[in-house]
Amino acid sequence: MPTTTTASLIVPEVIADLVETKLGDRITLLPLAVQDNSLQGQPGDTLKFPAFRYIGKADEVAENGEVSATELTSFATPVTVKKFAKAVQITDEARLSGVGDPVGEAASQLAQSIDHAADDALFGSLAGLPVNRIFKLTAALTADTLADALTMYGDALDGEKILLVSPDQFAALRKDPDYIRASDIGQRMINSGIVGEIWGCQILVSSKIKKDDVLGETRSYVIKPGALRLVNKRGTIVEVEREAKHMRDTIYASKHCAAYLYDASKVIAASIFHGLQVLTVGAKSIAGSTSGSTRIVLEDGMTPTPAGYSWKMILNTAAASGFVYNTAIATALPWADNETDIPAAANTYAHLALVDAGNKPIKYITLPIVKAP
Repeated sequence: MPTTTTASLIVPEVIADLVETKLGDRITLLPLAVQDNSLQGQPGDTLKFPAFRYIGKADEVAENGEVSATELTSFATPVTVKKFAKAVQITDEARLSGVGDPVGEAASQLAQSIDHAADDALFGSLAGLPVNRIFKLTAALTADTLADALTMYGDALDGEKILLVSPDQFAALRKDPDYIRASDIGQRMINSGIVGEIWGCQILVSSKIKKDDVLGETRSYVIKPGALRLVNKRGTIVEVEREAKHMRDTIYASKHCAAYLYDASKVIAASIFHGLQVLTVGAKSIAGSTSGSTRIVLEDGMTPTPAGYSWKMILNTAAASGFVYNTAIATALPWADNETDIPAAANTYAHLALVDAGNKPIKYITLPIVKAP
């Protein structure tokens, strides 16, 4: 009687190893992210992760002078763990026909599929970049405008950086005399997909760089390693289901992970604005110091604003802002700072807009007004 051996079966452990060895190869942003496995086995699907704010440059202290202590502040970033899963079904005929390697191909494509999802999650975390990390482009991205955008790094300009651009943007950059070919970068390349370098930024072409109607922007990114985090809630699981009735095997692969922006100071978005974005976080209304007054408090990431832009506000009783992209706001008041009292009168809503020099809004947030009694 013929004996069934492991050579006749799809062994879950074997294909799991095949998938695992290929994972990460297609995650474009993985070299810029720190992977964290410390939360594996922890309960809950919404986790809070720390992100830290820079303490600022050191103070000059006179001889015998006292060194002032600065508080190291952090804020919790809530992130929902997502499950990415894909399955491939292989019939006995396909597996035993001897044509190609369907099991090996299934492992390769499952790994690629999960990598694709994780890469999208990392890229999606960049959408939460604070306003003060956005550089306004008045025209297309060029070597000159990139040089201007890099000034946002201040004295932290040194170090490895990746520039994420669209194919069209790369076509323009590679014609610049300061462009360095990938073959001249050699072992310094952060990512295997690097196509060149300009102004110290290794260039990576991505189809994800395109017009975003939700953000109202077309963004290119300059990113330093360590800017992102990929937290693995559970390692990649591979399971095989045998359906004897149909004489086929279904291979399932899944990964539970969360991606988030850890250090915004390591990212710059070079953006062309083309629409109006509705913000849901970044500002709040609190009671003022005088009766009937309020204060509009912006988070650190909301100021300073991109050059040429400022915050303006309208207080009224309407829940809808009425703002329209590319249409000037006629009666808006300037937002001064987090400490200034604002007379609220009978108004119940504050509409805060980021406007250009012509008072045309590009981003806004609507807040229920909190007044001092």
